[in-house]
Amino acid sequence: MTELTGNNQIADVASGSDTRIRLDPEARIWINGRPYVVVTLDETTNVLRCVDLPRVFARFTDADLRKLIARGRLIQDYGALSPFELSLRHNPEVTFWHLEPEVADSVIFRMYLCFGLLELDPKGKLPRGDASMEVAISQIYERWMRRISKWEGSSRPLPTNKCPKPRTVRDWLRKFEASDFEPMALCPQRHKRIIWSR
Repeated sequence: MTELTGNNQIADVASGSDTRIRLDPEARIWINGRPYVVVTLDETTNVLRCVDLPRVFARFTDADLRKLIARGRLIQDYGALSPFELSLRHNPEVTFWHLEPEVADSVIFRMYLCFGLLELDPKGKLPRGDASMEVAISQIYERWMRRISKWEGSSRPLPTNKCPKPRTVRDWLRKFEASDFEPMALCPQRHKRIIWSR
């Protein structure tokens, strides 16, 4: 084992090529300067999850890890994992907090529209036809645009959502209600999928 500085060290590996590499599941694994956490380890494969891109998972064989270690590109950091990093280890699903900012903004926009329509329901004003729903959607959309215009001048980029059609919003509303108002029900499907980088 080669010591680096502080609590960082190269993964434990003997010189024999048939020796199993032991990644510590409690450690933060740095590969090519990017932080990962261990998800699963078995006899042939190590599955890691990227901390700064939580949708990205990577499989490494012992041979892959051996090459990374030989080039000095794999380091185990034994500093305590954050609650977020621990959640990545134990929950393979992509959650709202794992989404990229522009995707999260899109989900928030969809929630805003859905809640705006649902507020009309107790008052008996939930529109049923396309024409009346289009009017309600455009009013809610105008409120949304006024609200996000206050973000101007901040470091946060302004979302560029267009006013959706009634059919689209009905679909969002149906999914949102069916999920018991789970935000990820409004996430575009392609952003829920796990990405395998290797």
